[in-house]
Amino acid sequence: MKRLTIGLTAAFFALGINSFSQTNVFDDIIVPSPDHTYLEAAILQEGLEGALQSSPALTVFAPTDAAFTQLATALNTDINGLLALPNLQDILLYHVLGSSVPASAVNNGDIVTALNDTNTIKLTKTAMGAVYANQAMVSTADLMATNGYVHVINGVILPVETVVDVAIDNGFTSLAAAVITAELLPSLTNPFTQLTVFAPTNQAFDNLATALGTDINGLLANPELADILLYHVVSGTVLSTDLANGAVPTLNGQTVNVDLTNGVMINSSNVTAPDLTCMNGVVHVIDAVLVPSLASLNELNESSILIYPNPTSDKITIQLEQAFVNEFHISDMNGRILKSQSMDKQLTISTDISTLPNGEYYLTLIGEGESNTVKFSKI
Repeated sequence: MKRLTIGLTAAFFALGINSFSQTNVFDDIIVPSPDHTYLEAAILQEGLEGALQSSPALTVFAPTDAAFTQLATALNTDINGLLALPNLQDILLYHVLGSSVPASAVNNGDIVTALNDTNTIKLTKTAMGAVYANQAMVSTADLMATNGYVHVINGVILPVETVVDVAIDNGFTSLAAAVITAELLPSLTNPFTQLTVFAPTNQAFDNLATALGTDINGLLANPELADILLYHVVSGTVLSTDLANGAVPTLNGQTVNVDLTNGVMINSSNVTAPDLTCMNGVVHVIDAVLVPSLASLNELNESSILIYPNPTSDKITIQLEQAFVNEFHISDMNGRILKSQSMDKQLTISTDISTLPNGEYYLTLIGEGESNTVKFSKI
C-alpha cells in the first residue's frame, strides 16, 4: 500500500492571485461543462474560484450534477440544502489535490491527501483500468488545463471515517492490503452503505498463511480473495449488543455463525475488540480469518469464458467454450444481485446492462455442479 502526501500550504492556497493567463481548471473545464453546474455554483458560493484559477498545480475530482443530486437525495434535501451545508467548503477541498496527477500515475491502493486533510482519499485502479476516488468512479479522466487535471467522478466523496479508515488507523495492514488487492476499496469506502466488518488481525493472517504453507503474498494471490473478504462483511450496522446466536448472512452469500456462549465467537474466531464505529458502520476485531466454503463447486478455467466488450457501456456478450451454464447473475461489489437471466446452456448470449450505474460488477455463471465468477466494468 503506497501513501502519497500531496498538499499546498493554506496560506498559498488562500492567496488567490490570478497570475496566469493560460487555461485553468475552473474557467476552462468546470465552467463550460454542462454536467458541472452544481459544482460551479458551490465553488463560487464558497469563494474558491480564485485558488482554482491561480494555483500552479492541481487535480480536481469533479462530481457531476447527477452526483450532487444523489448526495442530496441521500441527505433528504435538494441542491439548495447542499449549498447551505456549513461544511460545504471542507467537502469541496476534499476533492482537490495540490499536485497535477494524471490517471496514468494512479496506482491501485494509493492514499492521497487533499487540500482538506481531515481524511485521506483512497484510490483504486482496477485490473480493467477503471479508477476510483473512494467510492466514486472516474467517468472521464485527464481533462487538462495549464495548471492541472480534472477527473470527472460519478459521486461526491466525503471526508468521513469509514470501515477502511478503522482498519488502516488501527494497524490492520494485512487486511488493508487484501482489500486493496481485491479492489474492494470502492465498496467499503461508500459513506452511505452501512456495513459490519469482522476484521482479522495481522497475526490472524499470518496464522492462516502458516497453516497453508505460504505467506501473506500467497494469500493475496488467492483467486478467491474477494469472496473470502466479503465473507467477513455483513450488510447494516450490527453492534455487539445486537448480536444473537445463530447464522448471519454475509455479502459473499454464505452465512457465519454467531455463538455468545463464551464471549462472542464468529465461527471459530473470537471477537477481541468489538464496536469500533465509524460513519458507514462498525468493525469487530477477530483473531482468525474466516474461510468460506469456496471449493464446493468445480471451478472452470477462466480462459474458457469470454465477456466483451469489457469495459462496456450498454450491453455485454458472454461466450463460452462449453455449454454448461443454466443461468447467470450480475451482482455489484457489495454482493447484491442486480440481474439474473436464464442461459439454457447456450454458448453465446447478450444482455442489456444500460440501466446499471457505472462501476465494477461480478458476473457469476451457474451450471450443474459448476460455477465461475468473472469481473467486468461499466463506463
